[in-house]
Amino acid sequence: MAESMRKSLEKGEAERLAPYALRSAEATRRLPVEDDGRAFDYRTAYQRDRDRVVYSRAFRRLRQKAVTGILPAYEDHRRNRLTHTLEVAQVARTIGRALALNEDLVEAVALAHDLGQPPFGPAGVRALDDLLSGERDGRGGPGLSDLGGFDAAWQALRVVDLLEKRYEHPGLNLTDATREGIVKAQGRGRVPAEVPEGLRPGLASSFEAQVVALAVRLASALHDLDDALQSGTVDLAEVERLRAVRELKKKLGVRYPQRGGRFMKANAIHRGLTHLLVTGAILGTQQTLAKWQAKHKIVSSSRFLELRDEAVTGREVTWTRGGGELVSDLERFLEARIHRGREAEQVDARGRLALLGLFAAYFADPGLLDDHVLFRMKELADVRYLRDLPRASREREARAYRSDPRFTRLLADHLAAMTDAYALAEHARLLEMGAVPIPSLEQLRREDAP
Repeated sequence: MAESMRKSLEKGEAERLAPYALRSAEATRRLPVEDDGRAFDYRTAYQRDRDRVVYSRAFRRLRQKAVTGILPAYEDHRRNRLTHTLEVAQVARTIGRALALNEDLVEAVALAHDLGQPPFGPAGVRALDDLLSGERDGRGGPGLSDLGGFDAAWQALRVVDLLEKRYEHPGLNLTDATREGIVKAQGRGRVPAEVPEGLRPGLASSFEAQVVALAVRLASALHDLDDALQSGTVDLAEVERLRAVRELKKKLGVRYPQRGGRFMKANAIHRGLTHLLVTGAILGTQQTLAKWQAKHKIVSSSRFLELRDEAVTGREVTWTRGGGELVSDLERFLEARIHRGREAEQVDARGRLALLGLFAAYFADPGLLDDHVLFRMKELADVRYLRDLPRASREREARAYRSDPRFTRLLADHLAAMTDAYALAEHARLLEMGAVPIPSLEQLRREDAP
């Protein structure tokens, strides 16, 4: 009964999906799935991945992380990382379903793609990348040695592989297709020196991951425009001059709101552009995949898997030519009007300085860290728990921590997991204590030298 239900779902995939879609029955994981005493198995492998992501702590924390800048303490309408993720998943599922791809895999990748995002959006990414690439310390001085930098996509993989704690093993034990999709849906960034098991960073993205990548780009542009329009950051008349909106007004004709305020017109623009650009993505990709399938004679799933590594380029999921130009034009407008400027840079600077200051404070005095972080250091480095040591021995242990790259990586994991509000509150608390600012890392190196 239990097995037959999952088998029935897998059979349905085999009958329903395109030959170039990935099948759940062929999914692989690094570890066996825990049975936990279950009597029924009524989910496919990718459905299980989706559910594990949704129940993770990292997923819940997305609610209090900004897409860009800093999320205000009381904000009812502006998008955050969680609403962004849900909109990406909705767009991606619509496109994936229309293309007869594996919708469950698309959804799992979409829901997990932002789990590695630190607080304060791109400003947080830049701060952590400076710290882990050796560019900066917490006070603008020379940094540590190059530890590979920080990339939000690879950090999301660390979250699902190592940092989430729900089972006896580290991480969520997701399928390799979902894990690979998480990394490749956002661009590959700087590949780690040691590539995690089950990943193939040199190969092109699956079509499901390509759908998520396109949906991330589309949803980001549309919700940034909608937030800016609804908040009055940009004028309605200015937005109506955009090529995409002019095209929308032409298609809608008299159905475009002639009266009503900014609110109703903003809703019509967001709704209309979503439909227009999603349709362009579906039609463009259908044309591309039809030519691709005919060229490579893909008539079965086995034939696709045999040729996938050499035949897939990573550019198969795309808009029609006109649709891609509309999206690029919209992104240029948002970059010039929303993501740049004095106010945006001030907000970014505040978040960046908070993360750099927190790193510097923790690096100088590990005793400032939460207990669970110190316990993780104990596990990683096989050292004694810091608070169990006599006070006279703690500074000697702190010097050992500062010379250990695993401690630096641990701090980056801790900072990346923070929400905007928690990072700001923690920074303010340490400022009040006098723990920030503190000596630069270069000064600490000199003090630690034998």
